[in-house]
Amino acid sequence: MDKSTVKWLVLAAITICGMLGWKIATQASKDGKKEVVVEHSEPTFGVVTAILYSDDTPIVLIEDRMLHKGDTIHEVKVLDIKADKVKFDKQGEQWEQKVQEPANQGWWKKKGKDKKSSV
Repeated sequence: MDKSTVKWLVLAAITICGMLGWKIATQASKDGKKEVVVEHSEPTFGVVTAILYSDDTPIVLIEDRMLHKGDTIHEVKVLDIKADKVKFDKQGEQWEQKVQEPANQGWWKKKGKDKKSSV
């Protein structure tokens, strides 16, 4: 593999890790060699982590899951994926969310009830 290919692969890996909420750092080990440390934060419920957009097969990342149009997570259906937002439906309630935007209240909706407002 030539150097330009290796650089491209490293940049792609760093980009993907960033989209997944992983933090990458280097630190010196006891023997003086550098080692790579990867930390992963827990995914946030109902938050769009990233959108990988193409006209043919757009993908949305939610809670470390890759979803396509028509897929369902937590009873929430992905209706449409645009370059900058995703359209969802749960029990007839529809909404749109952008990347890293707080989860819409529709994510918590229970059958006939809103989970957040129940006491």
